Amino acid sequence: MISAIGLLLLLSGMLIRCNRQLREEVKRQDRNLSVWMTEAKNYRFRDSLHIHSVAALELRIAELKKYREEDAQLIRELRMRPRDVEYITRTETVVRDSLIYVLQPDSCFYYTDRWLTVDACLRDSSMYIESRDSLVQIIHKEYKHRFLWWRWGLKGVRQEIANFNPNAAITYSEFLHVRK
Repeated sequence: MISAIGLLLLLSGMLIRCNRQLREEVKRQDRNLSVWMTEAKNYRFRDSLHIHSVAALELRIAELKKYREEDAQLIRELRMRPRDVEYITRTETVVRDSLIYVLQPDSCFYYTDRWLTVDACLRDSSMYIESRDSLVQIIHKEYKHRFLWWRWGLKGVRQEIANFNPNAAITYSEFLHVRK
């Protein structure tokens, strides 16, 4: 009789634990769906600082290996264990700038500022262009509820990318949160 009650309690405990894990998985998949369905936010801060905000997509290690083979391959090439990786980010930028300068047949042109260096010479048909950029990535938690200084209920993880080059724009950003 006692062993039957103990077995029943053990089985109930296992079912409760399984139910909790399934509920967490449903929440994770719901968050992933909302990440896929929402657009990344672009806004300006201090009139010249471009900010690109994107939510994290949560993948398990098996999903990373199945759906993101190129990232899993890179992790293997870097001799890391997939379970040691927490975040994978990918950001693409494009730089657009224009210079108008009329060159003489035997002349050279040199221009430099904080973000761009151009060195062109018609004499030897050479042109050197260097564009510099500076990105800062801030990863933070988003909470469902806030009251005064208390926060609870994790809604998700977001990444804010600040682009300091006024001539560059972030065209694409991806943020993966790898979970065990």
